[in-house]
Amino acid sequence: MARTRKHTYLKEIEIKYKIKKINDKVIGKKVTDATIIAELFADLQNETKEKFLAINLDTKNKILCFEVVAIGSVRAIYLRPMEVFRTSIIVNATSVILVHNHPSGEPQPSPEDVNFTMRCQRIADDLGVELYDHIIIGLDSYYSFAREGVL
Repeated sequence: MARTRKHTYLKEIEIKYKIKKINDKVIGKKVTDATIIAELFADLQNETKEKFLAINLDTKNKILCFEVVAIGSVRAIYLRPMEVFRTSIIVNATSVILVHNHPSGEPQPSPEDVNFTMRCQRIADDLGVELYDHIIIGLDSYYSFAREGVL
């Protein structure tokens, strides 16, 4: 009788970059305020579902890359705070800007948004990464946690 050999598998992580066409006046420049990010990701105002992004910055606050961390429903998104920093660690980012949209068009943060941001702040502190801002994109407007003094 022939023996069947069992195989054991190990997952390998592979990082791939996709290219997003953007306004080139931002690339290579220091991110100094929320307006730059709000303009760069203004297309989120047209999304029918919530999308959550992490934008990773280098030591000079220039954009290294961004990741769509999660996509939710029209009202909510399920996301664990530690998932926000997955790419930040890999690319050795020194700071992170969180961005998500509100399909309703109203950028005011919900209590859940504020709670999630504070949880992310604690994790960022533990990782030695600066949580530079959390921006909520609405219809032709945005909310910046940093500008409002929450971060």
